[in-house]
Order: sequence, then C-alpha cells, then structure tokens
Amino acid sequence: WLLCCATLCLALVVSFATIQSQEGNFEPQCQYDDDYGWPRFHNAEELVASPWSTYFMKVYGEMPSKYPVCIYDFWTIDASAYNEANITGHKVVPPTAELKEGDLFSGTNLGLGIYHGSWKPLPDHAWVEVAHVAFPTELQGYWVWRARGSGVWANIGKTKVFPTPSDPSQIHKEAIAFLVQNCSSKPSIGWPRQESDIFGFCAREKGIDSIQFEPQAGEQPLGSFGLAGATEMVLTNIDGMYNCGVEDASITPLREGWMASRQCDCENYEYTESCGLMRRAPFPLSIMGSDPPLCKLQQGPPFWNRWKACDPLTCKPTSCKPQRRSMAKMPTGQTASIETISVQV
Repeated sequence: WLLCCATLCLALVVSFATIQSQEGNFEPQCQYDDDYGWPRFHNAEELVASPWSTYFMKVYGEMPSKYPVCIYDFWTIDASAYNEANITGHKVVPPTAELKEGDLFSGTNLGLGIYHGSWKPLPDHAWVEVAHVAFPTELQGYWVWRARGSGVWANIGKTKVFPTPSDPSQIHKEAIAFLVQNCSSKPSIGWPRQESDIFGFCAREKGIDSIQFEPQAGEQPLGSFGLAGATEMVLTNIDGMYNCGVEDASITPLREGWMASRQCDCENYEYTESCGLMRRAPFPLSIMGSDPPLCKLQQGPPFWNRWKACDPLTCKPTSCKPQRRSMAKMPTGQTASIETISVQV
C-alpha cells in the first residue's frame, strides 16, 4: 500500500511538473513595450468586441486562454483569415529594404507578415509556431520556417543555434561541420540525400532535437535568402517528406490551437508528379541527376527524365484544421464566426 501511494504521488508530481514546464515554454506574450499601432487586448471581453476574435477562431479554432494578448507578437498573418475578419488599419507594403518596425508586409508563407527588426533564439524545449511544405526528397529531418502566428506548433526539444552567413557558399557550413563530426554513418555524397543524412541521422545521433539558424548576416530587411522575416529551423526527429512529420498522421507530434492546446488535425497529402524542392538541381546535378530525383517527373527510365522541370508550387503546405469550438467554451457575448477552416502554412 505504501509503495502504491508513493508511486501515485510521484506520478502526480511528475504530471504537475510537466504541466508547469509546458506552460512556461512559450514565447512571452506582449513582450514589447511598443505595439506599433497593433491592438493589445487586456481581457477576453476586449477581444470579443473586436474583429480579431473572428481571426483567432479561424486560425486557432479557439480564443486565447491567457491575457493580455498583443497582435504585434505575431510575425506572420494569415491573409485569408485577416481579410475574412474585415480587419483594417494597416496598409500592406512590399517587403523592401525600407520596411519599418511594425509594418504589415506581403510575401510571407501565410501571405502577410508583421515586420520585426530583431530576432532571438529559442531556449531548449520551447514551443514554436512553424511553417512547412512537404517535399519528397526530405527523407529525414523536417525543415521549417519559424512563423509565430501560423497556428501549427512544434516543441524544439534540445536545440542548437548556428549562423547564416551572407556568403551563399558558406550557408549551413558550420552546422554541417558540427553534425558530421564523429557521426557513425558517413553522409551520402549524393544531394539532397546528404542533407537528410546530416540533419536527420547525424543530428539524432548527437541528441540534437532541433537546429535554429540565425537571420542571414547583413540582410536588410531582417530575414534570410531575400525573404523578410524568414529564419530556418530543422526539427531533426521527424521527416519533412510527410506534412505531419510522420507517416501515420494520427500520431503527429505537431499541435494546433492557442498555445498548442491540442494535437494537430493533420493530413499527409499525396505528391503531384511535379512536386519538388526546386525546378532543377544545381549544376552539374541538373545534368547528371540528383539523388533522389527532386520530383516524380525526374525519375527514370528513360534517363533524360532527369532534365524535366519540377514545380515547387504544386507541393502542399502543412496545415491543421481548427475544429468547431463549443459555444459553451466561448466567452459571454462571443459572436465570431467559427466555421471549420484549414490553416495553410
């Protein structure tokens, strides 16, 4: 009896500690003093009275559980949900070097973004919102954009941060050198299989759950590869060839809702014949052929199929589907639309 009691007490302590840990592993809400013209909601009543309540229901499927809530915290804005909620007050500007703090700009993975001129890495075991597109060549490791506001969550576990140099020939070089050191399996010489071996197998063997890349050095506006606000991450323990990170979507580790409140209702989409990371592999692989082929169209025989062009725009982004929330769970006076939608990222 004493043993059972002790076991039960230990389980309760572990469970309570896990809940506390999860609650504390999110980026702070309203962490900036200046909201740059974006609304700050101090309680649920203020949010319910705003068109942003419709936006939250469409993107997260529920209202926030913790206040205050600051829209400026978001780096990415779902353009479809934004327009459907009839939100106004900010002019959409192009993502040029003239972007200013707090500007609403076009061209992100969700259509719109709020510009932030500074970036901080995430600590171990943080929850982060991400954006991902499934490519058939992403055999191991799950490459994402860090995208606060996307509505798709992942826990980064034990993480390590690397720079993104301005010189394209040096991109990922420091991370690769670290990961291949003492790796028990020599990475393939073929590309893009080599990336999967390094950022999948070798990273897992080192006990690294995620890789964070800093914004590209010298980039203005802040971002990577000419994309404003964009920074790369790799979730090493799941595989990017699946939208949900795993073959069985019902066990995806991705989550949805406000503060990752529930498992992502995720779907692994079928690839189109032309779905691929890029149109053709870099020279000379564009002639010799990549390993594996970038898309189904490039598979042989005949060997000249390798010269066909893939189309990245036909690849499907990962999405969660916020479900209808019970009216009983909504704050008094909630009038926002709650139809089920698919959040595209």
